[in-house]
Amino acid sequence: MKSYKIYRAIFCMVTASLVMTSCDDFLAEKPLDAKTSNQFWATEADAVSAVNALYFGGVPYLNNTDVDGGWTPKATMWGGVMSGLFVDKRKDRQFTNASEGCNFNIESFDATALKLWHEFYKGISRANFVIANIPSMTGVLSDAQIKNFTAQGKFFRAYAYFYLVKEFGDVPYIDAPYESTDGMYKERISAATVYQNIETDLLSTLEGDALPNKAFYDNGCYVTKAMAQTLLAQVYLQRAGAPLNGGSDYYTKAANMAVNVINGGAHALEQAAGSSDDIESAFNVIKTTKSSNEIIFAKEYNQTSFNVGNSYACRSIGIDAFAWGVFHPGGDVLYNAYLPCNVLIDSYEPADIRGHEKQFFFRNYTAADGTPYTLDNLGNWAWFDEAALIAGKDGDNNMPTMRYAEVLLIAAEGFARTGREGDAKTYLNQVRKRAGLSDETATGDALIQSILTERFHEFPLEFKIWDDIRRTRLYPEADGAGSGKLKWTALASAAIQNKPDGSTRIGAIPEHALLWPIPLREMQANPALKGHQNPDWN
Repeated sequence: MKSYKIYRAIFCMVTASLVMTSCDDFLAEKPLDAKTSNQFWATEADAVSAVNALYFGGVPYLNNTDVDGGWTPKATMWGGVMSGLFVDKRKDRQFTNASEGCNFNIESFDATALKLWHEFYKGISRANFVIANIPSMTGVLSDAQIKNFTAQGKFFRAYAYFYLVKEFGDVPYIDAPYESTDGMYKERISAATVYQNIETDLLSTLEGDALPNKAFYDNGCYVTKAMAQTLLAQVYLQRAGAPLNGGSDYYTKAANMAVNVINGGAHALEQAAGSSDDIESAFNVIKTTKSSNEIIFAKEYNQTSFNVGNSYACRSIGIDAFAWGVFHPGGDVLYNAYLPCNVLIDSYEPADIRGHEKQFFFRNYTAADGTPYTLDNLGNWAWFDEAALIAGKDGDNNMPTMRYAEVLLIAAEGFARTGREGDAKTYLNQVRKRAGLSDETATGDALIQSILTERFHEFPLEFKIWDDIRRTRLYPEADGAGSGKLKWTALASAAIQNKPDGSTRIGAIPEHALLWPIPLREMQANPALKGHQNPDWN
């Protein structure tokens, strides 16, 4: 595979002066010089810089990756756009237009698939260098450092392979650095085997005390035990459903691993007893905080100090806000690349704080001079950064990737699907209580539907919905305005939203589109991939 020549970029992207003490260490990158691999692993600073590089490529970089650059949805948004539950209002890229038109063909999706493929394998390459080289640094690093750094490498390798297997199914598995062309071309192995390898990596990180039992921000924003446990719970939940259909065994594993996070005590819901619905609400704290223990993992940004900024803000509102003369975003662009559909917005109960103005979404804005404005379409308040947009720069807010609320809902779903409905409702109702809702009393399939709805209501802008559709093969349809409910319907017969924009189409997402096509460039470069395209991609 052409992506896997000896990987040297890892050694020149970070400064040797970084120390692992605070979140901002990741952001203070300065390329000073380059070292070849036989010169590198010589100092503690070399090891630290290699570990820090794990946090920039691979899965975390999806928050920075665009379709073709410019004014487009980020890679984190692509699944939601494909689902039709979110709309790219700008519509000036082939991928988003093909998705709305249900033209699921290689020509339209290949360039996007290639970006995912390369980013995931870049993350794997960096992790493999850490895993292979850190253990040999016995004269340089302490035993505790070696265990911790190696565990971080394994976490990020597992993280990248988890996304690869979700997006592409069977994939080549590479678990060592490429230092020559020998053995470069790998065949795809089964998704089930990839999942086994992910599980092995993550379980090994949880052995002993390699990872600290601390909250993310308390640990300087490095990998924690709860991060590895949460990722493993996500892995088990996805593995339980389609296409591998691991069933009860994996739902049980998912629930039990989530309970390990809960019992670990490092994390908790923000304002667990019930949130307000003002600017000091739990959801606004989650948006702006760099200290909340609800955050288990976040993609970090700091434009002010390190020029590493969050560019979601300019994607949070539509172009109509230009006419206000208030905002001057970087690149002079405002565009709602991820507009939520009415099925989601209308389904929130009136009492549900998350559906209220300036919690996850907003319609109204008041300028500093007191002038009121109204958006033509909803804006994504969770991404809105007033100071950044006014100043014409990217923002400082971090992007949550894992939250404690998800851990509770994984436990709820795992127990609901394995007959422990009382336990399921205990965890589900903690999330509902914080949102201002009464306890759920449903049983059976209605309870599972409630949990799926809760996931959509709690994480509408944290990119969980496409994975939920893929693993359940269900799609959310309206079930009464303001009811707090959605009707999760078999994907093949569901009314798919925005196919095209503003219209529904029954069964508009074919099953083959739940996996991306293997990129043509990779198939041409790697003889072992030729003739092994994912089914029905023509």
